[in-house]
Amino acid sequence: MIVKNISFGKVDYSVDFPDQCPLCHHYSEVKAIKTGDLIADEVQVVFQCGFTKCRSFFIGYYERKLKDSVFDLEGEVFDLILKGFKPATVNLFLIPESIVKLSPSFVSIYKEAEQAKHLGLTQIAGPGYRKAFEFLIKDYAKKITPLASEDIEKSFAGEVVNKYINTSRVKEIAYRTLWLGNDEAHYLRKWTQHNLDDLIILIHLVMNE
Repeated sequence: MIVKNISFGKVDYSVDFPDQCPLCHHYSEVKAIKTGDLIADEVQVVFQCGFTKCRSFFIGYYERKLKDSVFDLEGEVFDLILKGFKPATVNLFLIPESIVKLSPSFVSIYKEAEQAKHLGLTQIAGPGYRKAFEFLIKDYAKKITPLASEDIEKSFAGEVVNKYINTSRVKEIAYRTLWLGNDEAHYLRKWTQHNLDDLIILIHLVMNE
């Protein structure tokens, strides 16, 4: 994602601008084809993928929100916050083949969480990523300690990490992933300085260890 200026009516806004197509997942020179009118604090932008074998159109959805400070030097009192793109497909290129073989359930749940995120359903995507990671870490623990499979399946994910994950780096990343994942499912957030993207990054780190 990059930041670019887009004109809406007579006002220019600096917004998150896609540099990757949500359909083919190639990085390219994405173009903004048309901007819509602001309706109920939401505006849509039609983009086109620049990859020659795709060239698909997709829509970016932006929500207008009041700036933290209404005394903005440029005279603008609103930001446009990107909510998501439609249509979108899940990019499974990021999942190593070894993970696909290790935990098919993880892949299935992860795909659903990714799809929810691409649709802008971040409130349900977070718990989905958390559930996917629990399947991944338990399947990994069962692989390295097969005789303890029954205990691993019945235990809380944190207990599994503490008891069965011996690699210090994987253990540390797994703890952090569970902490952020739990935040996505709880009423109050504990790690307020982090967000859903941080959770996804941690999951990818574990996948690639």
